[in-house]
Amino acid sequence: MNKFFIAIIAAIILIPSLYAGISSTLYTTQVEWHSYQDARAMDSTKPIFVFAKMRFCTTCAAMEKDVFTDPALAKILNEQFIPVRETINFMLSSFVFDDLKDNKGEQLTFRGFPAVMIVRGDQYSLSHGYKSVEQLQTLLNKATNKID
Repeated sequence: MNKFFIAIIAAIILIPSLYAGISSTLYTTQVEWHSYQDARAMDSTKPIFVFAKMRFCTTCAAMEKDVFTDPALAKILNEQFIPVRETINFMLSSFVFDDLKDNKGEQLTFRGFPAVMIVRGDQYSLSHGYKSVEQLQTLLNKATNKID
């Protein structure tokens, strides 16, 4: 009887701990970020989603904290896109997106940060400014032709 009582107590203590450890790895969805160079090197038919930010941009940091931590959004990005996060530093590094040109053949230029971009081949669509989870989901749905 004493061993049975100890086994029940151990089960009551251990099962929630085991569930918490397993469930956090199974159900926590985080964006699996890549570099732009790695995304371009992948052999994939998925469009590339780019989040471009500047190092000391507080709006960029807020978007990372408030938007890209949403599990549903992370799932969409991971399954339907190749997610890329790049920190743009014009003074110290070469331009990351030098392979992209606009309709006139001119080099891609950012007019503000944060910026999000969908890249397919050498074509891209660019949007500047903070995007909420809902705004970003709408943009992603349009990019995959899933307009609600």
